This record gives sequence, structure tokens and C-alpha cells, in this order.
Amino acid sequence: MSSSASSGVSDRFSVRGRGIPRQCKCGQFSVIKTSNTLKNPGRLFHCCPSGSEENKHHLFRWTDISMVEEMEMVESVVEKIEGDVGSLAKGLHELEAIKERAERCEKEIVYLKDVVSLCEKEVQELRSFKNMVVCGGLVMAMVYYVFFA
Repeated sequence: MSSSASSGVSDRFSVRGRGIPRQCKCGQFSVIKTSNTLKNPGRLFHCCPSGSEENKHHLFRWTDISMVEEMEMVESVVEKIEGDVGSLAKGLHELEAIKERAERCEKEIVYLKDVVSLCEKEVQELRSFKNMVVCGGLVMAMVYYVFFA
């Protein structure tokens, strides 16, 4: 059997025929067989159960080549996942920093509410004092008017 490109082979990662082939373009699932030729004795290959050396339109791929391609694809997926994990970790760290700032802001808000409450009490006391001064002034004006006018 000769080695031919498996264009049109559908596999789990790519429709370009890289990696371990899962199906022949005829629709049958691939099988693994061992080569008995003098050129490649004992070498594993993926093929279509309906294929033969005479019929070159069915799947034929050397397993060792397919495995290398599969590992390359897995490595690229792992690298992408590692990058995504790094980005997520960075985002989580930033989120934790934001959460800490939010907690500090909440504490500051509670403190400021207490300050506002104290200020409102002082304003109320100043209003009461102002009312006493005004009333006292009126009383003194009346006394002055009654006795000196």
C-alpha cells in the first residue's frame, strides 16, 4: 500500500486530514492494521475497511505520522489553554483587587454616613441655639421697649 494524503478525511481536530483519521471519505470508520510489506514491516497504518492496494480512493495514513500530527495539534490546544488560564488568573487577581477596593469603599461609606449623621446633629443643635438667641433677642428687645421706651 502506498502512502497518500488523506484530503477529505474527517477527524476530530481538522478537516484538512491532519492527525488521527476517524473516518474514510466513504463514511466508514477507520481501522488500524499492520503492514506486512518488505519496505515497512510491522508499521501501523489507519485505513478504510473497504480499501485495498488497488483502490486508492479510500483512507490510508501511516499511524506514526498521524500521531505526530495529532500531538502537534494537542500541543497547540494545550498552549492556547495555558494562555487562557494565564489570562483568567490575571483577571481573577484584578477582580480580587477590585473586590478589596470595594470593601474599603464600603467601610469608607459607613464612616462617612456616621460623619453626616454627626453633622446633622450639630446642625440641629445650631438651629436650636439660633432659635434661643433669636428668642432671647426678642425678649431683650421687648424688655428694652417696655422699660426704656
